[in-house]
Amino acid sequence: MTGAELVATALTTGAAAGLTGPARGTVHDLHDALRQAVRRRLTAPGNTGGPYGLRVLDAHATDPDVWGTRLLRVLVACGAGEDEDVLRAARALLRAERGPAARAADAP
Repeated sequence: MTGAELVATALTTGAAAGLTGPARGTVHDLHDALRQAVRRRLTAPGNTGGPYGLRVLDAHATDPDVWGTRLLRVLVACGAGEDEDVLRAARALLRAERGPAARAADAP
């Protein structure tokens, strides 16, 4: 899986997470943090896909099935898959979404 695919997966997973209780709040917060990191990347100086990329990011949140391919293209074009801040936020979201049992299994 490429970095851009990881970010796209995390954005899709975070938007669809049907968790309840404290885990829901954590996943929601991490999803917001990831979206903000991607927004920063899309609007960075020298990035030509800013306005279009922002529209795709917002549209993806409402209908990931329709906008998934375009989101992946935008993430690749803006270099989100190579941005350590974006990747860190995506990994944190995916770990949180998997729940405490999965996180314990990941521990050394």
